[in-house]
Amino acid sequence: SESSRSSRNEEDTNEVEGAMEAKVLSGASFTQPGQASRMMKDLSICCQNFICNWKEQLAAKAKQHQTATARGHQQLHVGIVGAGLAGLRCAEVLTEADIHVTLIEARDRVGGRLTAHRGPNWIYGTLENPMIQLAQDTDSKLCSPGEKTCVYDSNGVPMTDQRALDGSTTLWRIFGDAFKKSNEKCSSIEPNITLKDYVKERLLTSTLDEGLQHDILELAETWGAYNGDPFEKQSLKWVWLEECLDGDRSLENRFVSSTHQQIIKRISEAVVSHANIHLSTSVQAIVSQEMEKGDKKLIVKTTNGNFGFDEVVVTVPLGCLKLDTLQFHPKLPQNVSQAITDASYGRLEKVFVAFAAPFWERSNTDPSQGGDTYPMFTHFLRPTYALEEQRSWTLEMLALSSTALFGAHAQPLLVFHLWGAAAAHVTSAIASLTPSSDEYYIVIDTLFRPFYSRLPNYKEDCPDCAPTAVLATNWQNDALAGNGSYTNFTTHYRGGPLKGDPAIDDGVRAMRHGLPERGLWFAGEHTAPFVALGTSTGAYWSGEAVATRIMERYTLSSQLQSD
Repeated sequence: SESSRSSRNEEDTNEVEGAMEAKVLSGASFTQPGQASRMMKDLSICCQNFICNWKEQLAAKAKQHQTATARGHQQLHVGIVGAGLAGLRCAEVLTEADIHVTLIEARDRVGGRLTAHRGPNWIYGTLENPMIQLAQDTDSKLCSPGEKTCVYDSNGVPMTDQRALDGSTTLWRIFGDAFKKSNEKCSSIEPNITLKDYVKERLLTSTLDEGLQHDILELAETWGAYNGDPFEKQSLKWVWLEECLDGDRSLENRFVSSTHQQIIKRISEAVVSHANIHLSTSVQAIVSQEMEKGDKKLIVKTTNGNFGFDEVVVTVPLGCLKLDTLQFHPKLPQNVSQAITDASYGRLEKVFVAFAAPFWERSNTDPSQGGDTYPMFTHFLRPTYALEEQRSWTLEMLALSSTALFGAHAQPLLVFHLWGAAAAHVTSAIASLTPSSDEYYIVIDTLFRPFYSRLPNYKEDCPDCAPTAVLATNWQNDALAGNGSYTNFTTHYRGGPLKGDPAIDDGVRAMRHGLPERGLWFAGEHTAPFVALGTSTGAYWSGEAVATRIMERYTLSSQLQSD
């Protein structure tokens, strides 16, 4: 998950504010004193620390489940479909409890969408976030992006800091009001109203001059870097679901500059030594059957044979569930299948452009500039100077070159975030090309030279200003990623026989609850506590939560049987 969120006091804004990825929209910014937001209420129900609480809750839950069916003392065998972060964490918790676990993964590796820089780069919110501790334990380099952002207007001219600050400050004030309205009046907001509608309405009723209004609307389009879809698709009704964990003011969000690979390695090493893992094995169907003595009640049909399990945890991405390539027999109940249909899935893509040296760093070419380095974030707003088909694009760019920010992990690399028409155009342009081919390089360089050539110190004939390598993600053509990137919350309005306004939050709860009576569970960033939906933290928590519930279920069964 690539989006991020931020709350700030208005008086604390003294630089051009950071980009969407550097933000945290926390409940504290739009709730009344002493009042918990919808997000915080949900988090309190889910419990932030599942493992510390599940044993304490066990005795109380036993009284509530006196009718639970005893399953005997046979060895419990849990199947986990998908070896991404949710699946690995689920397996880790279960194997630590000496439960027999088998992971089935369609790729030839573990980690899922957490793959080097191509996957998530951020840890959102720092308070009570297990990913922070994992990063520290694995010496994964975390950095703060800083507040300053460079903004190029539609003519390719850098905005002055004051102009960008005026637009950004006002925009985030409006966003904060939108979150407050969504949180407090969700039930009364029409499902087809977008965040863009709200921003435009606020601007029309303001006394701001037309130039500033224009800047604000164009800056607002960078919301796409936050949720993976165009600004005009973001639901106002459900924007409160984009709230994220709070952060220590000295920490807030952290960019994982060394990637999540050491974190995945740490978790997977523990799992590999205690669980069975089948890679390059695609699951085709999950069949729930009437249990007879000694029989497993769930059969998982795969490209490499069938497996029998007592419980199955499905951790494939939401997009895979929406594609309906994984069949369930019997079919999923209406509330779960409708929740999958109603949920939306972002399509963020990234383009990486590497150079021999970071020519844009002022200190790189002019020692007299001292240590003042180029900011991590740059926004390019609707470029009239680019190719005609690119002129509606608004892009976000990350420069990973500052030694002040990234230390030993600094590199002469630019990362462009794409969504909407830009993402569709790039993935279509490279679909038939091999990344190592000259044609692939030419396509990517032609599309992105209009942007990187605007950076400081660019000279067309300078070798350092010519890319040494390029690479683009292609999540929306990756069926194993569900042809997308992560969960988001776009406008919804049902047609046909199911007219009406879907309750997206109830849908998430339905997927999160799963079908325990069938031994069928769901985990992944799309089933996380609301505050962590669409994030790696959410994936981690969801796997942990399902493992905890399975342990509760079987401990209760053993207690009942012994009684």
